[in-house]
Amino acid sequence: MNLSTNFDQEKSLWNVYLNDLRILAYGYGEEDDPNPSFHVVKTIEGHQLTLYRPWDHPWHNGLFFSWKYINKFNFWEAIYHGENNVVVTDMFTPFENEEIGFNQKLSYITYEGDKLLNENRTVQIQSESQGYLIHWKSSFFTENGSITLESSENTERTPWGGYGGLSCRLNRNFLSPVITTDLGVYSANDAFAKPFKWCDYSGQLDGFTKERWAGICIMDHPSNQRFPSPKLTYDYKDMQFISSAMLFNQPYVLNKGEELSLNYSFYIHDGAANKEELGKIWGKISQ
Repeated sequence: MNLSTNFDQEKSLWNVYLNDLRILAYGYGEEDDPNPSFHVVKTIEGHQLTLYRPWDHPWHNGLFFSWKYINKFNFWEAIYHGENNVVVTDMFTPFENEEIGFNQKLSYITYEGDKLLNENRTVQIQSESQGYLIHWKSSFFTENGSITLESSENTERTPWGGYGGLSCRLNRNFLSPVITTDLGVYSANDAFAKPFKWCDYSGQLDGFTKERWAGICIMDHPSNQRFPSPKLTYDYKDMQFISSAMLFNQPYVLNKGEELSLNYSFYIHDGAANKEELGKIWGKISQ
């Protein structure tokens, strides 16, 4: 796979190209974006998977990582819910070798000006089978005492709750998806909040008279805390969304001097999900 990159430091935008097709665009400089993200994620055939800043949830900025609450401060919707809690990029360094990726250092700062959390993030792109992988590794630590990470509450009155973590808002193509996992094939409702090692969200693409499919699979690494964590598979009339939610069942306390390391991979593919192939890919990345 012939991949190349460019980095516009002034626009804080890092792009990945397959031949002349831009398949990935990662940004961290948009004033109204609460969190750095992949604004653009396309398959190798050029089909757009992500939805960036939709009217219904403008804080859903494609493929992104966000905690919901840090010490009760909202970092998910942030400015859209009246708190200008921000994730600041302290350093962004694209790889200089033949590998495709970047290192990023981030600070989580409240609207009161207090830095609650630090993150070291490494993202690497790798060709794989009939698509490609986005490897996403993050380590979190705090310099000023313990912090508590919490999700939204999941109850009978708020059945959509429990989110917070690595997530992808999907293009509106993906209504009525097929959810393929290490434990079997499900509807989105039946898969919701089950603890899968890997979880694929695939759907039929608009714009074709014959069936065309594409999808994204989130893969949880065995080294992660609370592995395998619940995977949230939303399929509403106006929203298709997948997320890995380690905080779904309980908060996580991170003390000064400790480190929380998280390691995930996304497999981006054309075509319907192949359970055997996905299992083999997870087996390789989980070693």
